[in-house]
Amino acid sequence: MSSSLNRRQLVTLIGGLAGAGAAVSLFASTPTSSPAASASPMAQTPWPYKAIDPEVAGQRAYESYLKGHCMYGSFEAIVGPVAEQLGDPYKSFPFMMFKYGAGGANGWGTLCGALNGSLAAIQLLSPNPNPVIDTLMSWYETEPLPNFYPKGAKFPEIRSAAGTPLCHESIAHWCKKAGKKAYSPERVERCGTLTASVARKTVMLLNEQAAGKMMAGLAQSTQTQNCSTCHEKGGMVENIRAKMECGGCHQVQIKAGHGI
Repeated sequence: MSSSLNRRQLVTLIGGLAGAGAAVSLFASTPTSSPAASASPMAQTPWPYKAIDPEVAGQRAYESYLKGHCMYGSFEAIVGPVAEQLGDPYKSFPFMMFKYGAGGANGWGTLCGALNGSLAAIQLLSPNPNPVIDTLMSWYETEPLPNFYPKGAKFPEIRSAAGTPLCHESIAHWCKKAGKKAYSPERVERCGTLTASVARKTVMLLNEQAAGKMMAGLAQSTQTQNCSTCHEKGGMVENIRAKMECGGCHQVQIKAGHGI
């Protein structure tokens, strides 16, 4: 037999080497553990929560507002202390990502940034976030705010009820009550103390839930409930999907149980 390989032997050899290479490649790419097993504990929600002091959180929110505005201020004041308690890797969370929420999302005047940051914190820390979120949102619509004035606040206490979770309406109601402009230093200060107030209230609610207390949940006015019977799910019109108060944005006239 010739010392050189014939055609059939060459094909067999190449096929065997290819199979061995594939086996090596497959073995090398097989993970030693599942992604879930190797994931950082920071990626698991909810994070372990221990009650924190609402007054301290309010003060911290005001100071964080001065660094990164309303959404960053509220989120950092609530989640920051928890991350510090838990240590690494929790302290590595990129808190500054929430700067986008300033002025209702980069100045667009939509959802109040103090609320937005607090809601993110609730979702991260609560084992049952929905009733906490509904309670906070309903409180924000009806509570005359700011209702907490941290150390370092410079201007007089002037409170107004927003009637809505929207930034631009909340600011407009306060400006009318205070007789100040939307771009005045007084309004800037108001949003700092508002951030402190919302973060403080959020911590109160998280503490209550952790202690086993029931949340108040959604609390709509009779006016909004009447509107919802027609405009919400199952109603004659069914062209709305919302929980917020109607009167915050719309001129509402109830006639025979209907009207926006």
